[in-house]
Amino acid sequence: MPILIDHQVVKRPHRTPEFTAQDKEIRTILCPQMAPIHFELFQSVFENHGYRFEILPEIDRESVEDGLRYVNNDVCYPAIVVVGQLIQAMKSGKYDPDKTALMISQTCGGCRSTNYATFLKIAVTKAGFHHVPVIPFSVDIANGNTKGINVNFKMLKKMFLAFLYGDLLLTLSNRCRPYETVQGSVNVLVETWLKRLRTEILQNGKHRVTDFVTQIVHDFDVIELTGFQTRPRVGIVGEILIKYHPGANNHLISLIEQEGGEVVVPNILDFMLYCLTSDKQRKRYSHVPFLAGLKSSAGVWLIEHQRNKVRNILKKSRRFAPMETIQHLIQLAEPIVSTCNHTGEGWLLTAEMVELIEQNIPNIVCVQPFGCLPNHVTGKGVLKELRSRYNKSNITAIDYDPGSTEVNQLNRIKLLMAIALRNFPQ
Repeated sequence: MPILIDHQVVKRPHRTPEFTAQDKEIRTILCPQMAPIHFELFQSVFENHGYRFEILPEIDRESVEDGLRYVNNDVCYPAIVVVGQLIQAMKSGKYDPDKTALMISQTCGGCRSTNYATFLKIAVTKAGFHHVPVIPFSVDIANGNTKGINVNFKMLKKMFLAFLYGDLLLTLSNRCRPYETVQGSVNVLVETWLKRLRTEILQNGKHRVTDFVTQIVHDFDVIELTGFQTRPRVGIVGEILIKYHPGANNHLISLIEQEGGEVVVPNILDFMLYCLTSDKQRKRYSHVPFLAGLKSSAGVWLIEHQRNKVRNILKKSRRFAPMETIQHLIQLAEPIVSTCNHTGEGWLLTAEMVELIEQNIPNIVCVQPFGCLPNHVTGKGVLKELRSRYNKSNITAIDYDPGSTEVNQLNRIKLLMAIALRNFPQ
């Protein structure tokens, strides 16, 4: 028997307003934090192009509680974190709702992050901020499909530079910080370069990549260190927000350093290249529009062309090794998983673990939200195979969730570090 619905009872969901060209003049765009070094430069790119833009600080427990209050409990931990952070900012009274807009990422794929913008729209409506525009940050922005946001090639190039320099500063600082002779000197150097990059590159539009990378690498090459390379190296891989967000991963980098390790974190640009290569990888199984494939290939070439400048400089350094190409990462993953795994971190997660092990970094922490199916397939799902191929691998998978206890996470990290220290040649 068919079910009859009274259409007068059913309420249409409230839609938040679009961000328009007029809003650009009066509204401040709030963006949740993900990677502190990268996003500080990312903020400057938007400011340079006339937007009032602010990256929110790190999350706290109140942010998580707001996320749980306004988002259903079936979503992943990163959704709770970013939505909660934005709702907390609006409830703080610091921002005028009539002069504020909210930006959130949207992947447009099989991952639950595709629905982040929808989660946020429902949350702001429940919290009483239904008149605040929500801006999904996705490929549609670059295609000009979001009113009020005009991302041209010049702006895209600056965004790329923000992540290029962010990756470099994160890599070099993680390599040097555990051995700094003067405590805090590495973080001071990072802040010095962030300030210079914001003013001279992102605001003045100077794109002298080779000159700046040479100076950055030199400064980290000559900073005074004690006992360099006397700690076991520990890689951090996994879901992108938890991997880079100190608040979301309970300050994992600091914890590993306190336990006697040196942290290695893969580049964010590798994730972007992984997304761009998806068209080429799935072309063998499904139809890919010619123009889409051409754009992706051009994007990969442009990014790798600039990264080659960084590689050549790092090869000449005393302390640092160059990053691998995306094509090499594909080759590392192919014997273990299909490179058509493009949901979440997909095949890249497997490739990063193999890359670390082959670089003599067998100690790996694989972080993911509890219940994240893609990462459980290409993360946890390949651990048995990795241990079979590399018998010295020391890998632990850690789930993050609002209900997860830090004590359990800490115990697993301490166990991994105990094994790492025991196996490390003295």
